[in-house]
Amino acid sequence: MTTTAYIDDDIATIRRDNGSTWELYWGDPVERMPADDKPGKLRVATRDREGNLVLGWLSDKVKLEATSKVLTFSMIDVQQGDGMILETPKGKVVMIDGGDNKLFARHAAARYPATTASRPQVVEAIIVTHGDADHFEGLSELKKSESDRRPGKAIFVKPKRIYHNGIVKRPGKKPDDSERSETEMFGSTVDDNGTTYANDLVDDPRSVSAADRNAPFNEWCDTLDHWEARSGGQMAVSRVDHRSDPSQLFDFLHAEGIKVEIFGPIVETVHGGPALPFLRKPPDDARLMLGVKPSAKKPGYSASHTINGHSINLRLTYGNVRLLLTGDMNQESMARVNNALNNPDFECEILKAPHHGSADFDMQFLRDASPVVSLISSGDESVAKEYIHPRATLMSALGKASRDPGPGIIFNTELAAFFAYRGWSIDQEITVKQEAGYEGFERLNFGIIHIRTDGERVLAFTHSGKAGMNEAYRFTVDAQHQIAFAAKVTKQSTPKL
Repeated sequence: MTTTAYIDDDIATIRRDNGSTWELYWGDPVERMPADDKPGKLRVATRDREGNLVLGWLSDKVKLEATSKVLTFSMIDVQQGDGMILETPKGKVVMIDGGDNKLFARHAAARYPATTASRPQVVEAIIVTHGDADHFEGLSELKKSESDRRPGKAIFVKPKRIYHNGIVKRPGKKPDDSERSETEMFGSTVDDNGTTYANDLVDDPRSVSAADRNAPFNEWCDTLDHWEARSGGQMAVSRVDHRSDPSQLFDFLHAEGIKVEIFGPIVETVHGGPALPFLRKPPDDARLMLGVKPSAKKPGYSASHTINGHSINLRLTYGNVRLLLTGDMNQESMARVNNALNNPDFECEILKAPHHGSADFDMQFLRDASPVVSLISSGDESVAKEYIHPRATLMSALGKASRDPGPGIIFNTELAAFFAYRGWSIDQEITVKQEAGYEGFERLNFGIIHIRTDGERVLAFTHSGKAGMNEAYRFTVDAQHQIAFAAKVTKQSTPKL
């Protein structure tokens, strides 16, 4: 007879029957078979990437809990983009963004193995913080993966809710082949008191005609159709702003004691309807982060800064621990949120740093957040997507803004990844001539970042290219949000066969 138990040490290593080892972490489930225990060893099973039970042994010094109390948050390494997964103690899944390539879908397929069209992974909500491809195009890869017959590569999901900021990007060119202006990229606009607003905000992006959606949005709408059919028409698609009621949108989280607050985007009522102001390209001045306004001359409107700045901005609170999600907010939108909400409480223990570590940030916002752990998602992918993220000024600012005691913990997916040099390489699909080759590296470790908490204790960790090596920190948060760091994490040794 087996029973499910949950790891209560920070890190524990299982010795599988084939001699291999596998690290488990606080909150991970195992199947216990106490009748088969041996001196010094606990008989357990875990699941492999195909969902099969694999037998092995844990040290009898490993602490186990009968029920799960751990909320998990993972920032997946999607290279240049954002992709995150939140899991509640009762196993409810929320996906926040998904990058623009296959990496998010590959992680999801390994994390939720053995799904099928008739037995999909239920996702309580998918939150698209804003409509830039590096935040949502990879979600369509979930649908594409369904046709992949290779073991561990397919993932079937059934989302219940899709939340987004209401902005749908148009193609770069109009039907007459002329270029769209910055203020034509989101549909209709309205002017009010010298400010231009995007007022073509939609609850469902499929309400915009295919001819008026750019390619990633058209693919996304096809994906929504596919998932809605799987749900029998029960999938909700909604626009979210600071006026939305989080107790209704996130009732499934509130039921588990996880409070959600919505800080943005800050929508305004203009000419009788909801609208978002166009934001401007920031001045090229390093003093921007200090709040310095070097010139009275206003730069022009920017579609990219507008859609980024109006990202969905959430804070989740579980017990004493708070997680602030910022999408791709920028300096103008951070200052705007602070002003519109009359100096709100942004403080958090875990901060999803805005916009992949861009230099376009507001120092006061970061100081108000006062994080203990900051998470940055960035990565070298191609010259076309090179933005020098994370910027040196942002890294320094996060250190300065971090909560006492200590300089703060700053994790970055790009820095957590590990590459091994493989020598001179030749792409056989292109040429066999050596002069067309390149210095080859193999990615042995993707830079995923993990946060686990029971509302008081927090474990923050990532992996390395070396088996059994982690960068991990543990601290507690009391009811007054005071922090106490542990000297080190608990790590139980591997039993012998």
